[in-house]
Amino acid sequence: VHVEGLARAVRRARVSRDRKAAENAEAAAAKGEDNSEEVALAAALGQGSVSEDLHLDNSRELAEAELLAFKAAENVGKGIVAAYAPVVVALCGHPAIAEGHALLRGAALAALSRLMAIDGAFCEDHLALIFTRLRGESDRGTRAALMVALGDLAFRFPNALEPWTEHLYGLREWGNSLHDPDAGVRQHAVTVLAHLVLNDMMKVKGHIAEMARCLEDPDPRVASVARLLFHELSRKHGNPIYNLLPDLLSRLSGDAALAPDAFQRIMTRLLGFIDKDRQMEALADKFTNRFAEAALASTPKPARDVAFCLSQLALGDKAFRKFMEQWKLYEPALYDKEVYSALCGVVAKAKKSYGGKSKSADGGDAARVQVEEFEAKMHAAHVERYESWRTQRRAEGHVFDDDYEERLKAAEREAEAAAAREAKEEEEEDEHPLGPLKAQEEEADEADEADEDADDDDDEEEE
Repeated sequence: VHVEGLARAVRRARVSRDRKAAENAEAAAAKGEDNSEEVALAAALGQGSVSEDLHLDNSRELAEAELLAFKAAENVGKGIVAAYAPVVVALCGHPAIAEGHALLRGAALAALSRLMAIDGAFCEDHLALIFTRLRGESDRGTRAALMVALGDLAFRFPNALEPWTEHLYGLREWGNSLHDPDAGVRQHAVTVLAHLVLNDMMKVKGHIAEMARCLEDPDPRVASVARLLFHELSRKHGNPIYNLLPDLLSRLSGDAALAPDAFQRIMTRLLGFIDKDRQMEALADKFTNRFAEAALASTPKPARDVAFCLSQLALGDKAFRKFMEQWKLYEPALYDKEVYSALCGVVAKAKKSYGGKSKSADGGDAARVQVEEFEAKMHAAHVERYESWRTQRRAEGHVFDDDYEERLKAAEREAEAAAAREAKEEEEEDEHPLGPLKAQEEEADEADEADEDADDDDDEEEE
């Protein structure tokens, strides 16, 4: 810290000197003096800020090496701090300390983490020790302090911590970091990791699913920090969440410990950050292509998760047409009721975007008819696939809910009746000589006349 303070003081002095030199150059230019050749020659010889920065960095590295140089004592002077480093390392690795009092363990690990913050090589050499102690630590206060210390080390030496990224996020079998049983430790961990991610000190791809799971953490403080992280990520240039969503879908869908409703809540929140049509179109294409891989799974869960994510996107005309063209990718998965229901949601949004029953001059009515035909095609495929799958499973001895088949047929009859009613209404509107508005007026007049006749009948009965 002292070395860095001195470096900052030197840089401030250099900035002040450069500012004064610039002012002198402006004053000389105002007087008509020209010293541009001298300035150019000094720059060519390496004089100025670049040369001084290099010298300053070398001096700082040398000073840090002298502080903790017990491995290279023959090259540089052995510092006072270095004399205690072997003692601290031995204490942290000794079984008696590991099984001793929590206060003593915490003090030893805190001393080790502070020594690691001084020198990058020393830090890299002892990361395995500190992560091993983190795994076996029983005191929650010490675990929380270690998470903060590891965050400082990752900020100072990101390249040294990069191979340990998975352990920094936490392993479920270890029960550390984001998987720690204590909510306070998880809060420290998610705060440290959010700070590193938002400051671009840690790569998010590949491990961001661990942070996404925190959106469903039972502790509201942990969930709040996770929500803040993804909100800030969505505001960064290019919206990194868009690029992370395919990987998030794969990892969260494959997590057997994550409940289906929790998965849906997480993906609903993350997909809510996508608001550009081009990004939605690209995601719809990527998600639809996942059905080919999902078809190879032994359970329908992967296909259900993909279908749910598709149903959360508001597809434009171009994206929906491409979705219809990719029929062969998801048609085999239509046997599943949840997949079919989710894809019906995609079709329903498309029908709504074409204005329901309204007609437009740009071919909106024709597009609506095409969507309705596709909906009927998808329903027929679902009935056929479901019956085939049901027959196969029955042969294997499985018992099913017989009511679903009846509900399916009832829904089909209701859809046919609704289509017939709609066609009849449109036909009556077209055949009426004065148009639909006049038809409504005549219906209202007929209703009024019926009311008047009823009133007359009542008066006659009273008389």
